[in-house]
Amino acid sequence: MEVLFSSMLATFIIGLSFGAGACMFTCIPTLGVMLLAQDIGAKETSLQTLRFNLGRMSAYALLAAVSGMLGASLVQQLDMSHANLIFAAMLLFSASLLWQKGKVAGCSSSIGHKKRFRAGLFGMGFGMGLRPCAPLAGVMAASALTGSGAYGLLLGLSFGAGAIVIPQLVFGYGLGRAGAEMRSQLRDKQQLLARTGASVLVVVGVGVGMGWLSL
Repeated sequence: MEVLFSSMLATFIIGLSFGAGACMFTCIPTLGVMLLAQDIGAKETSLQTLRFNLGRMSAYALLAAVSGMLGASLVQQLDMSHANLIFAAMLLFSASLLWQKGKVAGCSSSIGHKKRFRAGLFGMGFGMGLRPCAPLAGVMAASALTGSGAYGLLLGLSFGAGAIVIPQLVFGYGLGRAGAEMRSQLRDKQQLLARTGASVLVVVGVGVGMGWLSL
């Protein structure tokens, strides 16, 4: 049990380091665009960021759990092109929802649209998490050595928990506060902001799907 706790602490620290570096910058053209293109307050910004991060965390946990269950890392078995297509599909889906939100700027969004938007954020995070980076590959290898799906799940969750801390603070809290003033000044241009954000997501989605961009 002590070994497991030590391993979980180690993977949490690795995730924390990863989340403070490459991971956070990868979120800028995806999550950052989604948040800045909407007229939402600090609380909703934090909630949307959390949904995105929970999607990433779920993907990390899934990959680590399956690696532990199989007793072999999935890194060699995963086809990155397939993972990129899933991520691209989620980006395009989110772009369509953001475009629709721009069409009804200034009006209350329907409950169905809000649910789809939340699902889109979670799916975008999940799709991003399915594309294993070097730190995640190490966690998957460690999970495989345990030979246990449950232990692999715990390692994946601890890595994911560490990986989302800094992005949650920067995008959820920092952007929510800093972006409030900017949004208030551009409130009359909300439709343009939403559609511009949707267009950026389409460009990123197509680039990822075609293999032109690597986030």
